[in-house]
Amino acid sequence: MKKSYTQQEIKALSTSKRVVILTSFLILLLLVSQSFSASSIHQSYQESLMDSVTDRILSDYQEYFTQLRLEIDLFQQKQLNAIDKLEKKSGQASQQEYMQVLTSLRNDIDNTRLFALIDSKGQGSLKHITGNFLPDCESEIATTIADGVQKKLFLHRSKSSIHFDLLQPLATNSGQGAFFFVAFNPDILINVLKKYQLPHQQLFLMRADSPGEIELTTETDDSKYSELISGGELKSFNFVKAIPNTRWQLAIRLSPQYSSNLYRQGLIKAVLIWLLLTLFIYAFFRQQKHSLRKQLQVEQALAYVDNYDQLTGLANRVNFDRQLFEHIEANRILTHNSINANTIAMNKSGVVMHIDLDKFQVINNSVSYAVGDKFLHQISISLREFLPDNAIISRLGNDEFAILLPELLFSEAKSFAHQIRLLIQKIRIVDYQQDTGITASIGVIILDHSIFDAQQVYSSLGQAVNLAKEKGGNRVQVYQSDDEQLVLHAKEMEAVHDVAEALKENRLLLYRQAIKSLSQQQGSHYEVLIRMKNSQGALVPPIHFIPAAEKYGLIRQVDQWVIEHTFKMLASSPDDTSSYSINLSGVTIADRDIYDQVISLFEQYQISAERICFEITETSAISHLESALYFINKMKAFGCQFSLDDFGSGLSSFSYLQKLPVDIIKIDGAFVQDMDTNPINRVFVENIKRTAEAMNKKTIAEFVENSAIETMLREIGIDYGQGYHIHKPEPWYEASQE
Repeated sequence: MKKSYTQQEIKALSTSKRVVILTSFLILLLLVSQSFSASSIHQSYQESLMDSVTDRILSDYQEYFTQLRLEIDLFQQKQLNAIDKLEKKSGQASQQEYMQVLTSLRNDIDNTRLFALIDSKGQGSLKHITGNFLPDCESEIATTIADGVQKKLFLHRSKSSIHFDLLQPLATNSGQGAFFFVAFNPDILINVLKKYQLPHQQLFLMRADSPGEIELTTETDDSKYSELISGGELKSFNFVKAIPNTRWQLAIRLSPQYSSNLYRQGLIKAVLIWLLLTLFIYAFFRQQKHSLRKQLQVEQALAYVDNYDQLTGLANRVNFDRQLFEHIEANRILTHNSINANTIAMNKSGVVMHIDLDKFQVINNSVSYAVGDKFLHQISISLREFLPDNAIISRLGNDEFAILLPELLFSEAKSFAHQIRLLIQKIRIVDYQQDTGITASIGVIILDHSIFDAQQVYSSLGQAVNLAKEKGGNRVQVYQSDDEQLVLHAKEMEAVHDVAEALKENRLLLYRQAIKSLSQQQGSHYEVLIRMKNSQGALVPPIHFIPAAEKYGLIRQVDQWVIEHTFKMLASSPDDTSSYSINLSGVTIADRDIYDQVISLFEQYQISAERICFEITETSAISHLESALYFINKMKAFGCQFSLDDFGSGLSSFSYLQKLPVDIIKIDGAFVQDMDTNPINRVFVENIKRTAEAMNKKTIAEFVENSAIETMLREIGIDYGQGYHIHKPEPWYEASQE
C-alpha cells in the first residue's frame, strides 16, 4: 500500500531537501574559496621566500665584485713594474709583453678574459693588441671616467661571447685619472643564480635601464644571448630588486604552470570533496552519530599531519620543539623549587640525543631514494622498539633524528647512546641484500640547570655531532665533556646568555681610560670601555663576553647600549668637556640603519659631534668596506672623528689606509709594548708615524706600559699615548645605579 504523506511531512521533507541543497551549495562555495585561499597562501609563501633569495644573491654578487676589485688592486701592486712598462710603451708594447701580464692575471684571478689600460680620456692604450672596445664597453668606460667610479656595471655581448668589465684606478705613478680595465666571464654570476633557485621559481638578471631585457636566467643552459620580454610578461614577475652600482636588477617569478596547476588541483580537490560532503550531509540527517565520528577522524588526521613525519610516523620538528620546550620549563620550575637542585639537575633532568647518519646520501645517490626511504622507515621502527615508552622520537630532517629521554640518568647517557649507535649500524633492508654501511654520529646533551632554551640545545648538539664527524663518525660525543671545542662552545653560550640577561637587568658598566697628548696639546680625551657584572655581582672583563656577543649576534645591542649611555653620561655631566672614543663592531657599521639611530641619539641628548670619535678595527672595516665607508663619510660630515684601531695587525693595512677616511691611526699595542727592547718594533712604529704624517693623520700608541716607551714615542713624534703607565681604566657609569 502506497504511503501518503501529510502536508506537514511533505513540508518537512521539502524543507529538509532545501536545507541539504543550500548547505551543499554553501559548502561548495566554501571549498572553492578555501581552495583558492590555500593556493594563494602557498603562492604567497613562495613569494615571501623571494626576499631572502634576492638578499642572498645580492650579498654574493656584492661580495664577489668587492673581492674581484681587491684582487685587481693586489695584482696591480704585484705586477706594478710590468703594467708601468706597458703603459709607457703604449702603442709600442709587444703582444708578448702583454700576454705575460695577462697570463699572470688569469693565474691570479679566475674567469679573466683580458685586460686593458684606459687613459683619462677613455682611450685604450693597447688597442693594437686587444682590439677596439665594444660600443657598450666604451659607454661604460666613459660613464666611469665621468663619475670617477664604476657605478653602472652590466654585461657586454658580442656575436660569440658575453662578459662584464671592472675598472679600477690605475696604480702606476703616471696613471692619474686612468683605469685598469679587466673583462671577466660571467660564469659565477650564472652559478649564483642557479645556486639559490628554489623549486617553482625562475630567476632573472635583468637590465634596469632597459625594461624587459634579460641578461642571465636560470631558465636555460644557453645564457650567451640576451632576450627581450614583453611588457605584459613583465607584470608576471613577483619580485624585483635593484643591484647597487650596476645596471642590473634581480627578478623572480613563479613558473607559469605552477600557479595554474596549483589552482586547478585545488579546484579539482574542492569539487571532489564537495561531492563527498554532499553525500555526507544527506546521510547526516539519517546517521548523525556516524557523521560526527567521521568529522572526528578528519580532525585527528589533520592534527596528525601537523605533528608527525609522513614517512616515518615520528614526531616532526615542530612537535618535538614544543615538547622539548615544555620539558625544559618543567625542569626549570622543579630545579627552582627543589632544595637539592644539583641532584635533580644531574640525575633526573633528562637527556637529548641528536642522531646524524654518516654518508646517508650514498644510498640515495648510488642505490635509490626508495631504498633510502625504507632505511629511514626501518630506523624509526627499530628506535620505537628499543626506546622506553616515555621517549619522544623525532625526525628532524632527511637523515637526522632527535630523541628526548626525560628520565635517563646522566651516568647512563653515553652508554645508552652507544647502544643506539650499534643498533643503527646493524640495520638491514630486506629487499636489499648488500650491507649499506650506514653508521651514525650521535651528539648527547644533559638537560641540566645550564640549559635555558631549546635553541641552545640544538646549537650544542650541533657542535657535538660536528665534533663526532670530525673524529671519523660512527661515534658518540657528549656535549658536557672536556673536549676543548665543546668547552669553548659551552662558555660562549653561557656568555651569550649572560650578555642577554645583563642587557635586561642593567648589569653593564662603562669604564674610561685617558688618552694623553705626547706633544703637550691642550684638552683631554678618553676611550670608553665596557665591563659586565655577572649574576653574582662579580666584574667580567670584555674579553670574556664581547667575542661571544659578536659571534652570536648580540654585539649590535651592546654597541647601541654603549653609545646611548655614553651620551646620557655626557648630558648629565655639563662640567665634563672631554672628548670620548667609542668602539664599534663590524656588525654595527654594516647596518645601514645605525647612522639614523646615532643621529637620533645626538639630537636626543644634545651632544656636540666634535666630542665623539668612533673607533673601528682594521679587520671590521675591511670586512665591511662599503658599509664602513658609508657610515664614516656620513658621520664625518656630521662632525664626528674616526680612529682606525689595531692598525698594523692586518696584512694589507697600508693599502687600505688610503681608502678609509679616518682621522686617527691607533697603532696595535703588540708593536708598542716591547719597543723599548725590540728595535724591529720601533722601526715599525716609526714607519707608521711617517705614513700617517704623509697622509695628515694623527697617531695613538696603545699599551704604553712604562716611561721608557713613552719617551721613545715622544722622540718618534707619536701624537698620543694610551696605557697603564699613563692611566688605568676607571669606573665611569653603572646602569644599576639609575
